Amino acid sequence: MECLCDVRADRLVILCSPCARRGSYWIDRLRRRFGAHDSVLDVYLALTQSCRFQREVGSRTPNVYGMTCRAKLDTTGGPTAAGLPLRT
Repeated sequence: MECLCDVRADRLVILCSPCARRGSYWIDRLRRRFGAHDSVLDVYLALTQSCRFQREVGSRTPNVYGMTCRAKLDTTGGPTAAGLPLRT
């Protein structure tokens, strides 16, 4: 499992389409809050626990019409490739 210390981006972005929530978190602040060696999954669960569509891990999936939390993680910023662009 990937830890927060392994993430090489500036921010962690969480998007949830059913409830239209969006959160952008600085990785440095998340490392101070949760610890650098905490897993990204634990951080994800802690940040999305207030979603009204969130269910317990391991619980049954609802039927086709049931709403569930569909929060997705994304990263923005971070190291870029150094050097000149390739010309072919």
